[in-house]
Amino acid sequence: MNIVSCGKINIKILIPIFGGIIRMIGRLLLDINPKKEVVSKNPFIISIYSAFGMSLSFIPFLIYKSKNKNFASKINNKLIPQENRESKLSVKFVYYDVNKHPKKEKYKLILLCTLFDFSETLLINAFCINCVYNLWVFDITIISLFSYLILKKNLYKHQYLSMIIIIIFGIGLNVIEYLKKSDDNNKIDPIEIISKFLSEVFYSLNIVINKYNMEKNFCSPYEICLWEGLINFILFSLCLLVLNIFGLTIGDIIYPENLFDYYNNFDLNDIIVILINVFASCFYNLLVLITCNEYTPFHVLIILIINESYYYFKFNENLVLNITGFCILLLLLIVFLVFIEMIELNICEISRNTIKNISIRAGRDSYSAIKNDDDEASENEEIEE
Repeated sequence: MNIVSCGKINIKILIPIFGGIIRMIGRLLLDINPKKEVVSKNPFIISIYSAFGMSLSFIPFLIYKSKNKNFASKINNKLIPQENRESKLSVKFVYYDVNKHPKKEKYKLILLCTLFDFSETLLINAFCINCVYNLWVFDITIISLFSYLILKKNLYKHQYLSMIIIIIFGIGLNVIEYLKKSDDNNKIDPIEIISKFLSEVFYSLNIVINKYNMEKNFCSPYEICLWEGLINFILFSLCLLVLNIFGLTIGDIIYPENLFDYYNNFDLNDIIVILINVFASCFYNLLVLITCNEYTPFHVLIILIINESYYYFKFNENLVLNITGFCILLLLLIVFLVFIEMIELNICEISRNTIKNISIRAGRDSYSAIKNDDDEASENEEIEE
């Protein structure tokens, strides 16, 4: 038996891969834009653009609803005879649609997740927008905790081992970022780190609750993205309005001076920035939610890992550290593939409880049970003869 083997791989794994690539391309286009510095001083405006991009998911949502309605109509036409379609029972059956009878809990959970998403972005914009440390590596632990509490999902031996190794590699990435900032006087800001960690907690909780909402209330990823976008658009607009009315300062951002400077120098490059943020946000957030719907909340981390690799592709004075960081990130990705069972380690029965191996054992047990029943039946027939 090979020490390493492939687990169950589905073509839909391309969904998070595309999500990570889209995120990378969006950041690359923003980095090469001449208005990069001006944009970085107006994070709340960018948050408004991103929220508007999420609300564009109303287009796939309407298509999704239309397809579901047509599918339900076809099923009803096949199941209900023509002569019985006018009965009261059949009329209720024909016109019943889960999308037309949303549960209050579904919208409560969407609102709750939106508040977590808003709080996450608010913390980043206010306290740690320039934080380079990779606290997202702890998301796997946070998601595991919330998955156990909310989704009632347990981890197995190979997942615990993978989680420990991922965190160790994550600490290695943060050491590299620390060395990159060796010339700075303030290498680590406790408020920045705490805020970044809290933002990761909100992000993880958002993902797990959305998964719960999709499983229990049959809420589509498109609907979640639509409502989160609309609500966030309102919240960030109000937030920006308050900041400018009261002339508040957050970090290096001074209101309303920064906002006036942004609009007084508005040009074609700013329009490009808007389009990049709107469409990148729309596709990215949709692919995150679709990934969560098709797989598990953990699979969303594939998008984060691919996106993070962008920072190590830069050719500058930190070339050696960037290459080292990229190698560590690559190893982290391989270990994560073990965690999500796309790669199996066949040593010390580490991968005994993967989905693939459990299915194999279940198939063998079923075959043995059928064979035993056949043997018993043959013996009974021989005795009767």
